[in-house]
Amino acid sequence: MGATQEFTSGYGRGLTVAAGATGAVALGAVALQDGAGEALRVLPVVALVVLVVWALFWRPGVEVADGELVVRNVLSTVRVPWPTYRGVTRGWSLVVHTTEGDVQVFAAPRSSATARAVRRRRADDDRPTGTVPAGDRPVRSYGATAETVGDAVEARHDALVRAGHLDGAERLRTEHGLRPTRQLHVAGVGAAALLAAAAVAVLVTG
Repeated sequence: MGATQEFTSGYGRGLTVAAGATGAVALGAVALQDGAGEALRVLPVVALVVLVVWALFWRPGVEVADGELVVRNVLSTVRVPWPTYRGVTRGWSLVVHTTEGDVQVFAAPRSSATARAVRRRRADDDRPTGTVPAGDRPVRSYGATAETVGDAVEARHDALVRAGHLDGAERLRTEHGLRPTRQLHVAGVGAAALLAAAAVAVLVTG
């Protein structure tokens, strides 16, 4: 029907790049002043900080596709098949309602008051606030907010309903046991735990 829409935070990506660059400069400074051995000692601390910033600000995102809605949060990724979707709420962050409960969307916080005012004016003008882009190539947006992502989710669901792709969705959901699935980011959590242990060891030993 339409292209997959990918929503992330441009600010978060910039912050992650800045954290990585700052960490690299810090390691270089330590290596020049105290030697490579000392730089290797503090490497776990720097790596942990960069990993945490990446997990909090770069990785979170939302994918809105014809087949499913994918919510990538800090610790896990939730896949929501459209037959299990029940709506969205735009609060301090976007909340996706499903047959198995609510999913908070970490990557889509509430927008500023100015952005909300612009959105209200567009609604008053009867102009659509969310559309489904055509084509096969993914469409990326670095301005993820509760409003923009919520509009995209509702527009995609409405388009699927109008096209008849969700006819009999409740029957399909029960017959095939469709339900949202949650996958823990095991690799990221494990790496953070190992780096945290190494960082503590560095700080304790001085």
